Amino acid sequence: MNKQKNTLLKGTAIIAMAGFISKFLGLIYRAFLGRVIGDQGFGLYEKAYPVYTIILTVSTVAIPVAISKLISEKRAQGRKDIADYIFKVALSFSFVFGLIASISIALLAKPISRYLLDDIRVFYSVLSIAPAIFIVSIMATYRGYFQGYQEMRPTAISQVVEQIIRMISMILLAYLLLPYGIELGAAGAASGAFFGSVAGLTVVLIIYYRFQSNREELNGAELDKPPVKEILHKIISLAVPITIGALILPLMRMIDATMITPRLKVAGFSLEEATSLYGQFNGMAMTLVRFPTVIAASLAVNLVPAISESYALGSDKLTKSRISKAFKLALYVSIPSSIGLFILARPLCKMIFANEQAAVSLRYVSFGVIAVSLQQVTSSILQGVGKTKLPARNLFFGASLNIILNYTLTAIPTLGIRGAALGTVAGFTLAALLNMIGVFNIVKPDFNYNNLIIKPLFSGIIMLIAIFSSYKLLSTYLGDDSFIILSFNTLSTVFIGMTIYGGILLLTKGITKDDLKLIPKVGIKLANLLDKLGLVRG
Repeated sequence: MNKQKNTLLKGTAIIAMAGFISKFLGLIYRAFLGRVIGDQGFGLYEKAYPVYTIILTVSTVAIPVAISKLISEKRAQGRKDIADYIFKVALSFSFVFGLIASISIALLAKPISRYLLDDIRVFYSVLSIAPAIFIVSIMATYRGYFQGYQEMRPTAISQVVEQIIRMISMILLAYLLLPYGIELGAAGAASGAFFGSVAGLTVVLIIYYRFQSNREELNGAELDKPPVKEILHKIISLAVPITIGALILPLMRMIDATMITPRLKVAGFSLEEATSLYGQFNGMAMTLVRFPTVIAASLAVNLVPAISESYALGSDKLTKSRISKAFKLALYVSIPSSIGLFILARPLCKMIFANEQAAVSLRYVSFGVIAVSLQQVTSSILQGVGKTKLPARNLFFGASLNIILNYTLTAIPTLGIRGAALGTVAGFTLAALLNMIGVFNIVKPDFNYNNLIIKPLFSGIIMLIAIFSSYKLLSTYLGDDSFIILSFNTLSTVFIGMTIYGGILLLTKGITKDDLKLIPKVGIKLANLLDKLGLVRG
């Protein structure tokens, strides 16, 4: 039972490590892009990208989640032959969907740029990302297959390779094409998605064929297999509400892309100024907000099949245990991350993007980390117990609030881009709160609120005082004018904050020995060392 209970967090640790590496690489390429194409070029890139992510949500989130859920259920019933058959049908569906989506985006690139995004300069960027949709659709289906078997390494490895190739190609192409115009520089950055997806698909195909060669031959009866129409109906019935629920981030990004620039113009900014502010908000501030949510995103990937399995087996205790672990991990990471981004907004933006002005947006949107993390985790819990429509409904309310606040607040001259940040946080918060109400009503989880909320909040407050004092002390005595000194001050303060936060959680018994063992590579040794020192319990 202990091995089964730890499957969720072990899988999450693997995906989280890959996600952290990918996010870190993403942070690097965005730091380079900010210097190569500037905040206005960043604005063009960020305007085009939501078009890509909205279409991609269906193929990379909804379909894989549906596949992983169906495969996990068949595995729990001992029918691996049907699980493999479901995958083959889903792969054919993804091939057709991805091909149609790629061709459609390519053909509609000009009207999308001119009328939807209200900026014809985005045309080349939209055109550049269209081919990637087809490749990623196929790759995501293979990832969903492995996730159904709760094998997270194939997803992790392909994700890292994809991001490395993407980073190299987009920086190189942006640099080479920028002399021909800022529009083509942004398009060069956007085209990195295609080259990265090709590399990721190649890796996952190699792993898949090796995986198949090491398995025993399955001899499922042909007559026992469900009709293709029935499988497609199940996939679509699961995918549609999941798609709507998973659209919260790309939908809000699309709302931002289509609304923020025009509303900033109403507030008195020129098109160039508004595009630059949008680049600072979505390309820089939101990048830092998304970085720590990799833990919640990893949980979201692993949580649906894990909870579907325990729910299908009727194990109420195991289901509640997995939900409790998911909430704990999400909050223990998101609370200190929000505090750190708020306090260190200026030095982080200056160090990473060479743009202090982005700190204005970051301070307002920093506490969205908690809301985003909880929204992702609770959506996956509800999907795992079969309530796929509930997160979709809650998303509608959150997105609606985001639209209203973006439209009204951003056009106020004294708020400007701050209004967009407030609208984004409010939308995520509402969706997360409604999801949490749904989880409590349906599953009724058993939480230790002292461990879940009080301890990370107390540790976070002490950390806040420590990092504020540390950075002020370092910058007073060393200054922060040069990049090297600024980086030293910022990274030293982050290290101090992490050490103090983790130390207080250990002293208050918030982190257990089992939690530490889940850290890849060093977890077991670290847990045993701290156990000998009497700083951690089992």
